[in-house]
Amino acid sequence: MVCENVLSLMDTGSAQKADRTFPDEVPLRIYVGVLVTLALALTASWVYWYGVTLDPRLAVGTLAFASFILLGDVFPTRVSGQNTIGVWDIGLIVAVAALGPTWAAIAALPSALFVGRRDWLRVAYEVGHSITIVYLAGLVFSFTSAPLLSGTVAPTAQVIYATFAAGLTLSIANKAVVLVLLKVKRGQAIYKTWKDDFEPYLPSDAVSILTAVLGVLALVVYGPAAALVVIVGSIGSQVLVYGSRDRARENRELRDRVRSLEESLTISNTVFGTMVIEDLGRRDGYTHRHAAATSVYAADLAREMKLDDVRAERLRMAGLLHNVGMFSLPEELLTATGRLNSIAQSRLAEHPARGEGALAAVPEFAEMASWVRWHHERPDGRGYPDKLRGAWIPLEAKILAVAQAYAAAILDGPSRPGRSPAEARGVLAAGADTEFDGVVVRAFLRILDTESEGYRMADDYRFVFPTPGQSAPAGQIPQDSTAGESNGL
Repeated sequence: MVCENVLSLMDTGSAQKADRTFPDEVPLRIYVGVLVTLALALTASWVYWYGVTLDPRLAVGTLAFASFILLGDVFPTRVSGQNTIGVWDIGLIVAVAALGPTWAAIAALPSALFVGRRDWLRVAYEVGHSITIVYLAGLVFSFTSAPLLSGTVAPTAQVIYATFAAGLTLSIANKAVVLVLLKVKRGQAIYKTWKDDFEPYLPSDAVSILTAVLGVLALVVYGPAAALVVIVGSIGSQVLVYGSRDRARENRELRDRVRSLEESLTISNTVFGTMVIEDLGRRDGYTHRHAAATSVYAADLAREMKLDDVRAERLRMAGLLHNVGMFSLPEELLTATGRLNSIAQSRLAEHPARGEGALAAVPEFAEMASWVRWHHERPDGRGYPDKLRGAWIPLEAKILAVAQAYAAAILDGPSRPGRSPAEARGVLAAGADTEFDGVVVRAFLRILDTESEGYRMADDYRFVFPTPGQSAPAGQIPQDSTAGESNGL
């Protein structure tokens, strides 16, 4: 059974034995004294009523079981961290079935002395503990069957039922002894001890009892060698099962840590991108407001078109950062008020590709980078930078195109005043199926029909460009907003 060492208290598992260190307390001494007295009473009663059978086979069996149990304590099989596979309870259950309680109690003594070494109170506790639960299990076993090595063998079915009942009794008695120990030792509530130190190991207890039953069955049918193979094989399988479970848990924890680091990195990159866009906004007085509006419109459009929340939030981020490629452009180009010549227009048209390059360098933004590259593509193939036609443009890029175009139309730019909501709607309607995807345009017009005037004008609280690292006011929806489309780009 799996056991986990609880600091200065006990080994919860194999038999949930108490730990090796006892404080010198009167209640604890009294408890150990009562436990030892109970063990002596059980021993004396059994010997009085049933005597002690002297048989070389029982002596050899006792030596074998004592070695098996002791080796399990000396060389526990560690599966991970503080978790080990123990054989203490399995060995005791099989010993009770094969030897009877008196010889099984003798087989348990070397392990008790080893566990409690150098501490007389601990030795007394371990001896009293082991003898008590062995005799209680032996008493239950004797109701149905005699010990297997006594020469009087009951039918196999009776032996199996008796072993199962004895194993269950030993497990329950063991837990009762330890529950009282912890109550006496540090006043811990029995319910808390059960929930923290016993309940998690109930499946392991059940596996140990079944392993002991299978071992006894093999002993009855095939002999000692087969029983040893069954028990050792079962313990080995538990090592693999619990080892795999622990590896899976560690992998989950590692994935959670990686996810947390990725989220932290994403937040850091977002803050950096926001700072870039804010800097652009200070230069032209427009880009950050356009970015805030684009991010809101893009996320709402995504939900209107039944994209999932993760996609919608990524589009919000893409709207925030879609003009990050303008950062390297000259300030005079961003703030120009007259009509741009062909060279200036060509330079300005580089910003989608530049933005893709900046975002693609961040693994978390790799997919988003393609949307940013193509947010000026058109269904009729006259967009830039790659002249893609409708079917080849990702839906997310089409959503960004509509969101940024409406934001560019409605807001005051460096070279022109913003249009009215009706005029901005007209821009989208006129470009449907040529400049913009018609399905996306119609979805956005539905949103505008149901929203407030502040939403249509991009001037309510949702469109405030946040200071990097600053939370949105209570009751408001925080928005990640950034670079705008200067000169309508």
